[in-house]
Amino acid sequence: VAGYLPSIAMYCPVVIPTRVGDLKGNTMLVQYEKATKYLTKLNLPHCIHQVCATCCIEDVFYGLEYENDQTYYIKQLNPEYCRISSVEYGCYNFQFDLTFFDKSASNEVDTTLLEQYDLFIKGFFTKAYNAYKKTSDSKLRWVEIPAQNSICIKWHEELDYTFPPYASIYPDIADIEDYKALSKTSEEQNNYKIIGFKIPRFNNTANDYRPDNFALKMSTANLFYQMTRDSIAESVGIFYTPMDFESISFSNSQTSSRNKVAEATEQLFDGLGFSQLLFNSDNATTLKLSIKIDEGQLFKFYRQIEQWVNRKMIYNFKGNWRCQLIDATVFSKEELIDQYLKLATYGVPVVPFLCAVVGMNQVDIQALNYIQNDILQISSTFLPLMSSNVQTGTEDEGGRPEEKNTDSDSTIVNKNNDTNEAK
Repeated sequence: VAGYLPSIAMYCPVVIPTRVGDLKGNTMLVQYEKATKYLTKLNLPHCIHQVCATCCIEDVFYGLEYENDQTYYIKQLNPEYCRISSVEYGCYNFQFDLTFFDKSASNEVDTTLLEQYDLFIKGFFTKAYNAYKKTSDSKLRWVEIPAQNSICIKWHEELDYTFPPYASIYPDIADIEDYKALSKTSEEQNNYKIIGFKIPRFNNTANDYRPDNFALKMSTANLFYQMTRDSIAESVGIFYTPMDFESISFSNSQTSSRNKVAEATEQLFDGLGFSQLLFNSDNATTLKLSIKIDEGQLFKFYRQIEQWVNRKMIYNFKGNWRCQLIDATVFSKEELIDQYLKLATYGVPVVPFLCAVVGMNQVDIQALNYIQNDILQISSTFLPLMSSNVQTGTEDEGGRPEEKNTDSDSTIVNKNNDTNEAK
């Protein structure tokens, strides 16, 4: 269930200029290429999937960024050692607990771990940890992670505390497991039977009354018991009895009993707000509207990612460019493609949005367009095969065929009279 929203998300970023009047000509082109290459390096479809999956489980994602000229990587931090501290450009900043670097068995520093974390921010954690240990000041225990090197996304922005999105359904999940166990036990009992062997007794008279006056020896009864035991399944029990007994069965004969597992599963999805049709039903009467509601939750997450990327754009490009994430999911992809194609026919500049939805970033658009038109020259070299679909049958331009015999009597008379037939 927690993987549902991350699995339908599509991260389709588009770079848009914010100061068109201030950037002109080659300056605009140079900065555009830098901005699009930077956004491509971030590789949002890969990196943000991890962020979304964590937020759907824990509510908050804390991460350190590693970045060089060629690559970009986000390392997830243990949320038990992190706390949100401030907001900058609409994005959360957080602090990190330096006791994370203490060895579990002693209070000594784990130098190997410090060296690993210093790869993300050179010398930052070693310097902060040494200052904390030198003074033993509790205020230095928590260190603010630089905004340029961190990412913090919270699913429930409206709450001041951490609340996992699906925490309310934990009891329902436990109920489903309990009902499954009960259902399994019930099915096993339905297959269980008991057979009773009544041992006959002699008829006692009043003068010669003897209790337990069996007509069979116990050895004879055991012989037949063992023969029966060897020929039936282990789920069938056998016992001796000198008394009359009724048939014993453990099956539930009530046809009106409800499937408790199905009922508990239905209550689970009611608590989630997801349609159960998404997972195990062919009935799609209300499925479309349910998906729209689910997408709305995901689009709020998109807005946070936009804020975070735009903050990086401010740091790197002075706010001349911004990033927009298209409100797209795997369910709405085809609909968006049709929408952008219709808008493009009216001259609306939506080609970057259309390409983003189909999986092409803006660097790919330039590269593939250059390859297609300038290198391969597809428009001039890729000629269609000659067929009746691409050529006309004759060179006739239409109209009445010309008269071949211009010296006939009728033709001469028409020319002299300047009639239409002579034209």
